[in-house]
Amino acid sequence: MPEYRNPGDALRGDKITVQAFKIAPVRVMQRSGSHKGHFTTLRKNAYCVIDIPLKVVLDKKLQK
Repeated sequence: MPEYRNPGDALRGDKITVQAFKIAPVRVMQRSGSHKGHFTTLRKNAYCVIDIPLKVVLDKKLQK
């Protein structure tokens, strides 16, 4: 499994599992319309794994 370690690398998925020594408080942020999202920062040896990839990406791969 590849690991992305450079500043600016990103993960996107429907479910991402995270692990870290320090997790900042979760903040609520405005998304579209009345929908809200959550934002936090992981520090000290943070590690993330995509458990469920985005459905849009899966649909495009199945169509090819």
